[in-house]
Amino acid sequence: MTRVDKKKPLRTCIACGLKAPQDELLRLALVKGEVRPDPARRLNGRGAYICKKKECVEHLARYGKKKRVFRSRLDENAWVGLIEILTSKAVSVPSDISRGA
Repeated sequence: MTRVDKKKPLRTCIACGLKAPQDELLRLALVKGEVRPDPARRLNGRGAYICKKKECVEHLARYGKKKRVFRSRLDENAWVGLIEILTSKAVSVPSDISRGA
């Protein structure tokens, strides 16, 4: 009996619309009104995905507050805090971002 490889779930980047397997994107989670990066995909709360590219993070910084990503509008401070985390070296998952690619 041969083993059949299961398809990986596809997710869509909230910035550029690229569809990719979820392990190639960074999950963002809305936890108690705060948006947090969730590289392990373990946090509770509504989730959204973003590419690990600098351009997508910059797009999110520019237009994120206008989007209804988490089925509700978030205040600007929620996005600013997230952008600071993503562009800092604190998050090791988005390697393209930390290198400034």
